[in-house]
Amino acid sequence: MNDRGHRYADDAVTLTNYTSHNPIIRLLLRNFLKRICHLLKAINANQLYGLDAGCGEGHLLAYLYKQDIPGRIVAVDLDDRKLSYARKHYPYCEYKNGNIQSLPFADNTFDYVLTTEVFEHLPEPKKALSEIRRVAKPGAQLVISVPFEPFFHWGNLVRGLYWERGGRTPDHLNFWHPYEFRQFLSTHVTISDQYRMNTFPWLLITGRFK
Repeated sequence: MNDRGHRYADDAVTLTNYTSHNPIIRLLLRNFLKRICHLLKAINANQLYGLDAGCGEGHLLAYLYKQDIPGRIVAVDLDDRKLSYARKHYPYCEYKNGNIQSLPFADNTFDYVLTTEVFEHLPEPKKALSEIRRVAKPGAQLVISVPFEPFFHWGNLVRGLYWERGGRTPDHLNFWHPYEFRQFLSTHVTISDQYRMNTFPWLLITGRFK
């Protein structure tokens, strides 16, 4: 299953979107987004300084702003094309070009960090987690998601996608089961909640940086 839903072209760039024409995927996406909204509301994100690490084209931020959830937030991505799209279509916040494995911010800057559907793409996820920990304040909230494996790539197979790869999405480098991902995060994060079935087929975890 494509991790951000339907693909489309805009300004001659192939982009991803948190939408789909498939009613089942739309329902799954809606549940996923509602849970993210609930978690950010619970920490009063509108009163805090946040980081969206790996914002892509800004679709998730646009959804959150429609719900009046974020306050001050800065969004970072490495892809200039996606950032250009975000600035053009969703000029709600500050966008910066930056590598999640080497973020352009001082230590202990952010009250919370949001990073969705990013870590499965990273060649050095441990380095990225350490870097996010560096720029987050001690005790800052983390809201993070990755595909819920093995169900994510099974979903691809059901839809007839990526058979030659056993259903694994081509640009995914990491494939975590829930226990494995919790273990990965635990070096820097005290985990408070994990969501699997009501955010299916995404694994969503929240906790606080140690």
